[in-house]
Amino acid sequence: MTHVFSGKVVLYQATSQQRASAARRADRYDLEVVTASVAEELREQLDSSKRSILLLYSFTSEVRATIKALRALRGWKKLPIFVLLEDEAIDARTMKQANDLNIEVLPTSLPEGRRWQKLREANEAARSGSRWAVDNRRAHFRLPLKVKVKLHNDAETVDISVGGLAFLTNQQFHCGDVGSVDIRSLLGDMDEPQRALPFEVVSVKQLTGNYRHLVGARWKALSSEALRRLKDALELIEPTTDEH
Repeated sequence: MTHVFSGKVVLYQATSQQRASAARRADRYDLEVVTASVAEELREQLDSSKRSILLLYSFTSEVRATIKALRALRGWKKLPIFVLLEDEAIDARTMKQANDLNIEVLPTSLPEGRRWQKLREANEAARSGSRWAVDNRRAHFRLPLKVKVKLHNDAETVDISVGGLAFLTNQQFHCGDVGSVDIRSLLGDMDEPQRALPFEVVSVKQLTGNYRHLVGARWKALSSEALRRLKDALELIEPTTDEH
């Protein structure tokens, strides 16, 4: 029996490995995956169905020009478009370029399951005729997560990503301070020295209540093994909707 998909994701300039990975994920969300390598092919794939969304795998000036021309065509202003980028490639300029073209940036640090859930939701919005609301405020995906962590004193995380974390504490911190945190509940199978993830403080907010400070920090020189373990652990956590 022929499978009738609920929608289509057009992959633009994806590698063979990226296409294979996308096909495996898309099937779980009842989405068909097709590919395009040049602008003419892209328009043909999009024209064949109004249930399409577009996922870019590069964001060169040529790709941006292609999208700008596509947006100028009648009927394509509401097309949900995403671009998958390495975290280190995302800066203020990239965010502005994406916002100008109404493109949502998907950092590679965003767990793949959450990424495809977004694509599924965008497809549902397209099918209903609604405009997908693009939100490019963060380069790193931050997962709301409350766990006890071992600092110099007790602390509790507010959210965490492969870019950094925010935590509640009664210990005094200042911007530029460095420290380490042991997130046993996420990395419990690692040796204790390896679980001590180094961070640098980038913001401090004074609070009233059980904890006196809300500290924002970015990871500082994580080992490749710690980064891999952290990504794997975050991928396993169920999505929540109360992001900070």
